[in-house]
Amino acid sequence: MLTGLERVLGVLAGDAVDRQPVLPIMHSALPPLFGVPLGEFFTRADVMAQVMIRGQQEFGLDGVQLSMGVTAEAEALGAMTVQPPDGAPVLKEYLLADLTRMDSLRGRDPTSGGRMPVFFQAVEKVVESIGDHTFVLPTLRGPLLAASQLRGVQEILMDMLDQPEEAEKILDLTAEVAVKLGRWLLASGAHGLALGEATCSPNFISPAFYRRFVLPRHRWVVSELKKSGWRAVGLHICGNTSAIIEDVISTGIDFMDIDYQVPAVRASALAQGRIALRGNLDPSAVFRFGTEEVVRTQTEKLCREVRHSRWIISSGCDVPPGTPAENIAAFTHAAS
Repeated sequence: MLTGLERVLGVLAGDAVDRQPVLPIMHSALPPLFGVPLGEFFTRADVMAQVMIRGQQEFGLDGVQLSMGVTAEAEALGAMTVQPPDGAPVLKEYLLADLTRMDSLRGRDPTSGGRMPVFFQAVEKVVESIGDHTFVLPTLRGPLLAASQLRGVQEILMDMLDQPEEAEKILDLTAEVAVKLGRWLLASGAHGLALGEATCSPNFISPAFYRRFVLPRHRWVVSELKKSGWRAVGLHICGNTSAIIEDVISTGIDFMDIDYQVPAVRASALAQGRIALRGNLDPSAVFRFGTEEVVRTQTEKLCREVRHSRWIISSGCDVPPGTPAENIAAFTHAAS
């Protein structure tokens, strides 16, 4: 029998495996199950590592994904945040509300700022504990999502319309940050790297804007990360990504997350086995609010639909806090 690590690596390589691996997008759902406040989870390396290790062991996951949340890159460049006792950090400011500050940000070292050193330590601890048999997948933010945390979501969109040259400069900056952090994080020993890009969803920006502003940076970032030594790089984009799957594949990534809005069969047909896909159960209707029977039925249905595809069984997006442990157990049991 293959280990979880071997199973995930096999699918990423396009090899035959004994079954599809199970690697849900699940970070903030785990701490409440173990009585850990999210405020501690997001700020202490030992706590984050212990939660992820315990989650893997209790639910039999083939891989675990770690994330510091969407504000991490902005914090690393100096943004101030508020840390709720039981929630993710919240930005107090947008560093690029004033675009004249852009040059000063370029000289900052994102690897030593904010909670990034904590994240590195957490990933390293997880790798040391379970990395010999479990795929460890840290998450960074891609260029557009990071830009939205530096400039503001509405502001970066308006920049694309009203001052596209400035939008390009911001995205160049955040692409460089992603590469710097990715190269640095490689030393943690993690097996792959995920780039979160929720704001690239066609539900958010048009495919035309994605192709003009973001796609060239995605291609560059992925290329640089692969050159640096990453064996597997993936992209997470929420929503109905059918219109840009071909574009995403052209970035050179190894896997792409598929949200529940895209039928698994359609996604597989569009990808044609060129990359691995991961998803795509509804994190809210199925995981958070579904019954154990709903979770089991939907997971079994997904496994049947993708049994001949390069597919990693997962939620389509982050499983939310409050998800019952019984539902997670039903998911892993049905998928295994």
